[in-house]
Amino acid sequence: MINRSAEFWDSVAFDPDVAPFVFMGQPKTSLAVLVEDKRNEPFASENGGVLFVKTDHLGSIYEMHTMFRPAGWGREVAITGAKALHHIFSKALLIFTYEQEGHWQSRPPKSHRWKSSGEFIDQGLSKRLKLWYLTRDDFLSSPVGKKSQCR
Repeated sequence: MINRSAEFWDSVAFDPDVAPFVFMGQPKTSLAVLVEDKRNEPFASENGGVLFVKTDHLGSIYEMHTMFRPAGWGREVAITGAKALHHIFSKALLIFTYEQEGHWQSRPPKSHRWKSSGEFIDQGLSKRLKLWYLTRDDFLSSPVGKKSQCR
């Protein structure tokens, strides 16, 4: 569900097990500006969630950020992720995200039909990043997407 509470999102992002992967060596800052912005879609569950940040003026392209406390890793991530994708693809045509080298939890599931844009590259952060993208059509043709109501 959509949750615009900066207090909730900051509690996840600042968690000692999560913060190194959210901030990647940069100063910790509140996520309030992102989650309170009505153009963005902060989709939450009990231990974290998926934050979609609108990147274009038409609202058809979003950058996806996934963050969960360890208690949510596994089943909660899978269920929330599928629900979040069903939600965002009711309006989006393309989403993209980054995988952090050496952090398997940041890799998007290929079963959703995510595609890599290449190799890991240095972005001047604490981790090298690989860009992944997912189109609405690819998601809707995936096993998870076929269960979607966003057609």
